[in-house]
Amino acid sequence: MSSSPILHLRDVWDRIRGNALSVDVYTFIVVVLYSIATLIFYPRIPLATSILFQNALIVSVVGASILLTSMTGLQLFRFVRYFYIVPVIYMMYNQTNLIVHAVYPTTLYDGMLISADRFLFGVDPTVWLGQYAVPAITEYLQVCYFLFYLLPVLQAIELWRRGDLEKLASFGTAMAFCYFISYLLYFAMPAIGPRFTLHAYESIGTELPGLLLTDILRGLVDAGGGIPPGALEPARWVNRDCMPSGHTMLTITNIILAFRNRSRLRWLFVLIGGSLVFSTVYLRYHYVVDVLVGAALVAVCLPLERPVDRWIKTRLQIT
Repeated sequence: MSSSPILHLRDVWDRIRGNALSVDVYTFIVVVLYSIATLIFYPRIPLATSILFQNALIVSVVGASILLTSMTGLQLFRFVRYFYIVPVIYMMYNQTNLIVHAVYPTTLYDGMLISADRFLFGVDPTVWLGQYAVPAITEYLQVCYFLFYLLPVLQAIELWRRGDLEKLASFGTAMAFCYFISYLLYFAMPAIGPRFTLHAYESIGTELPGLLLTDILRGLVDAGGGIPPGALEPARWVNRDCMPSGHTMLTITNIILAFRNRSRLRWLFVLIGGSLVFSTVYLRYHYVVDVLVGAALVAVCLPLERPVDRWIKTRLQIT
């Protein structure tokens, strides 16, 4: 009788392992790493306790989605199963930047990135582009930049509606792998970008004006990037997430996977995604070297994810 709870827990574990995906493993690894980092730098991290509770909640939701989907097969649980990664990616982005601030309270590598751009181009590209700024172009590019998180979600929804859960799982796994790699690389060279170092942040509205939506979207991007409304020292608050350019890395990854999955939206992704990559420099969020490194990482991380995925499935005997 006393062994039945142990057997029950073993059955639960076997069911989770047998129905897990590599994306669950990637999520678990990052959650554990960030939880350990939060404990190490606990006094320096705002909302450190909330991060730990959030990570416990993420693990619980992932485990519950695996169990409930395998036990009931209900569409609601299956949807959570394949789409929980969307909010988790944003949660881990916020955690990344809180921890980066704690690890590097004052260290920035913007000077090195500025020097790299000048070496490659002989000018500061964001300054050079400023002479060609047109409000209508600024408006269009700001909209494209803002659509960054939506583009992969559109592809995931398309795969879901097609009922191709195998490709949806593969897509989510590859995107999560590349997102998490980009987050971890922010710890290597924290930087805040040219809008703070080469330009006056307060003057961007007059130097780079848009039309109707630009100011609103800029404000939303700033809020998502860690700058509180009305902050007196925005450079102190903004996320140190310039190197590599995650916008570039993940947008190109999404485009490649769209062609691999024969998405009906693939040419739309090319148009908006290509504009988005250009916007990262035009709108002064990134140095060109950030973009080049982000693009180069696609050529490394996307092919690397497949053998990692196979190794995890073989090693842990998961699906």
